[in-house]
Amino acid sequence: MLTLAEHFPHCKWVFPSSQERYSTGFQENMDEWFDIYSLTDPSTQEALQVEGLRDSVKYILDIISKELEFLPAGNIVLLGISQGCATAIHALLAGQHQLGGFIGIAGWLPFRKLVDNQAALSKFYSDTLGLPITSACQIQTTATTPALLCHCTDDDVVDVELGHQLRDTLTASDLNIDVTFTEFASGGHWVSAPQGFDAIVDFLRHRGLE
Repeated sequence: MLTLAEHFPHCKWVFPSSQERYSTGFQENMDEWFDIYSLTDPSTQEALQVEGLRDSVKYILDIISKELEFLPAGNIVLLGISQGCATAIHALLAGQHQLGGFIGIAGWLPFRKLVDNQAALSKFYSDTLGLPITSACQIQTTATTPALLCHCTDDDVVDVELGHQLRDTLTASDLNIDVTFTEFASGGHWVSAPQGFDAIVDFLRHRGLE
């Protein structure tokens, strides 16, 4: 099986890393994008997530900003797995550009109940995360980015129902993001092979990134 880099040899691949933080759930320091009390119910003690999510979203937005110095936004695809997906979807919506695509694997939407429309998202980003995002108009632009969401039904870390909630929020609200949701019977908390991998390759090819 070819790797993504072999499928798309002309693409630049950037792999940001999360920072070491204290995990309330595991009671120790570990690499994570933000603190979280429970993956069974991510809404539990959500206040724990604010600081890390704010720092991580800013970090991702800074990386995107640097890449935009060299290529158009339509050539940038943002991808995240698990907590990386949870962070990346907020980075996408808090940005200022329509990107070439978004790929989320085994993820969920932090603060889902607070961000179910453009106005609520704008308020959340400015008031809670303190991001320099302000208008629902900006969110309307970023929300035109097409998305691929993949989740395995046997995921025992992030339940597939959380993936359904992410999909439903992105599509049912006035965000109205063009989401392709692919669900696989096996693969656990990872990319289902080969079907999930093939779905990613097809999505990127459809975006014209060969």
